[in-house]
Amino acid sequence: MAGFVLPSASSYGLFAGVVMPVLVSVAAAPLSPHIAADLEKVYADSPEFVSAAAAVQVLADAVNDGDTLYVGVFNGHYIASVLVRGETDTRYLRYLCVHHATRGRGVADRLVEEVRRLELERKTRWLEADFDLTQEGVPEMLLAMGFIPHGQEGRYRCLIDV
Repeated sequence: MAGFVLPSASSYGLFAGVVMPVLVSVAAAPLSPHIAADLEKVYADSPEFVSAAAAVQVLADAVNDGDTLYVGVFNGHYIASVLVRGETDTRYLRYLCVHHATRGRGVADRLVEEVRRLELERKTRWLEADFDLTQEGVPEMLLAMGFIPHGQEGRYRCLIDV
């Protein structure tokens, strides 16, 4: 199951009413030292990886292999990212993570919203993801972001070709 470090529903930006103005861009290969350093801070508490350095290495390798790494930027710092892979009209979200200091401010929502827009431009029809449903508020957050349960427990998908 892909790792997602997300805020609980009670602190999630959609519900709290506080949304940070996050710019979203695609990280180019190879990852710059600035991006890598900031992403180590983002993934410092990610349950998916044994260390933040391991997380950045996985992301860097994926970007080098042609996967798309979307990053959220605030005040010149990379505060969130999500990897999107796949070559068909169905692409897969992996490793969504928001820096602990900026959780609960709509960053994940803004990042996924922009990923949906950019993926639609590349003719992606569906985004799919595995989510850790043991994290408080994750199902509610996914539904608020337009994802629906699909298949196995923890798998969600979102139609973006609307």
